[in-house]
Amino acid sequence: MDLSGKTALVTGAASGIGTACARRYAEAGASVICTDVVDDAGQQVADEIGGRYRHLDVADSSAWTALAAEMADDPGHLHLAHLNAGIMMGLSDVAEMSDEDYHRIIGINQHGVVFGLRAAVPLLEAAGGGHVLITGSMASFSPLPVDLGYSMSKHAIAALVRSAAPNLAERDISLNAVCPATVGTGFLGGNRDRLEAAGMVIMDAEEVAEAAMAILDSGLTGECFALFKGRQPEPFQFATIPGADYRSRR
Repeated sequence: MDLSGKTALVTGAASGIGTACARRYAEAGASVICTDVVDDAGQQVADEIGGRYRHLDVADSSAWTALAAEMADDPGHLHLAHLNAGIMMGLSDVAEMSDEDYHRIIGINQHGVVFGLRAAVPLLEAAGGGHVLITGSMASFSPLPVDLGYSMSKHAIAALVRSAAPNLAERDISLNAVCPATVGTGFLGGNRDRLEAAGMVIMDAEEVAEAAMAILDSGLTGECFALFKGRQPEPFQFATIPGADYRSRR
């Protein structure tokens, strides 16, 4: 996809998948607005790609409102919003999950996406349409007992994409999620070599960025694309609900 002359917004752009995607969108010609809460690293990425940096706590709805107001006054209309920011907490015992733990991971991983989507839609409409891509995970499809909050929040991403896409399609806005398997980011805590030695397959963040470009160019919407190392992204085939066709059998 050629993004020349277009504006892209990337949350969580200071590291990992966010950095890789910001770079890739800039390579495709986009003017990229990088956002994060790690200001030094985020500004460095923006400077590297000739973009702009804005501090943004995605869990703060008022911060999204302020950013959207700023962008509405910008002559460069928004064409792509990549809602990527997310965290892991590694909590496996629900009885030990504090209110603070729960609100933090749901605030960033789930509320942050909803707030971002809500803020982006009017901006994309003003541009005549565009794209929203959300970073999901294999945990959007399957249990992750080692991190309950992460799995719960990423399942919610899949539901949001599938439910909101039809309405947005009527406004010429596509909505998809890229859902990679294990990626070599800071989430691994510096243990990539040890994990790969133990047999775990780990992809680079740049593979996710290439998959993002393929998804944007796919013409599809409402899909959660599963991504494995060395393979093209493919829409995940959700199971049919048992008895869903009961009306036709009456």
